[in-house]
Amino acid sequence: MQYVHLAGTNAKGSTAQYIADIISREKPCGLFTSPHIISPCERMKIDGEMISQTEYGGYMQRVRGAGEMHLFCVWTHAALAWFEDRSVEYAVIETGLGGRLDPTNIVPAEMQILTPISYDHMAILGNTLTEIAREKCGIIKRDSIVISHPQKEEAMRVIRQTCKGKNARLIVLDEKKISVKESTVTGQRFDFTYDGKHYKNLEIKAISPMQVENACVALMAAAELGMAEKSIRSGLAGAVIPARAQAAGRVVIDGAHNTDAVAELARTVKKHYPHEDITALTAIMRDKDIEGIAEGISSFANRVVCTCAEKKRGLPARELAPYFDHAVTMEDPDYAFREARRLAEQKKGILVVCGSFYLASHALRQLT
Repeated sequence: MQYVHLAGTNAKGSTAQYIADIISREKPCGLFTSPHIISPCERMKIDGEMISQTEYGGYMQRVRGAGEMHLFCVWTHAALAWFEDRSVEYAVIETGLGGRLDPTNIVPAEMQILTPISYDHMAILGNTLTEIAREKCGIIKRDSIVISHPQKEEAMRVIRQTCKGKNARLIVLDEKKISVKESTVTGQRFDFTYDGKHYKNLEIKAISPMQVENACVALMAAAELGMAEKSIRSGLAGAVIPARAQAAGRVVIDGAHNTDAVAELARTVKKHYPHEDITALTAIMRDKDIEGIAEGISSFANRVVCTCAEKKRGLPARELAPYFDHAVTMEDPDYAFREARRLAEQKKGILVVCGSFYLASHALRQLT
């Protein structure tokens, strides 16, 4: 089994999905990602199909029987066991948190992907980009191929040093080689040149500008793995990525839960809905940069509805509201979604749900 291992602060799940969708056009491919939105079975897929609830229960029980470990570690070992039993040829593995000490770092990957590194989980990973990048770069293996999104200089310095020390070949996405031809609320079309080859009129369903970069990094990985252009085109065009600027009619759902992710969401909203009235529904976890996230949401929202989507980690709506001007508070997330949607409809505008994947889960359940 060949592994592709991903670490980074944002865009890991999307990039992993694109890579797996391309590979599965040619070879059996497993995909392990987090978090799940509706069901934990979403974390483990082979060729786009989730593990069944019966198999999920069986593998989780088998791993738990081997010894005591925390839940993410159980998920990791269960996914790897399922992939092995199903004889997949490739497995695309997303880290849960950090990289160096992450349970997924047991895989002997010959290719690592580093998505944008920024500030999140500082209590665990460190307070500077250098410290955080060192943790993420812990997945880099000797003599491997490392493909990176463009990074802030502080993070890129660590990446280059680590690759040099591990004799790893570093390839960085060149944004100048991307030309976006069309970007609408139904998808995007773009050209990209990589390794002297011109890929024209590539298509993705996702609407965020950042998703074009994610798709290009996936293309680079697929090209290095020897995948055909037909597979690349089909894989990118077919990928469905939930809760990442996911447009469902007049509702946009995004799990953005750190300042960089919210900034990208703001860019997406302003690009596609420049003249629309925007109602934002948000819930934020206590351990996040609440002020920074709130500032990002305020940059595009005409009004904000605050709720709490997770009782243990989430900030109560009444404590979150003061971070915004004249916010409405509704503690129950399902009721808050219905009321925020009704308010957006009254204004003939758009409802944007953001701040956490917990809230995204509530919203998607309401829509299905």
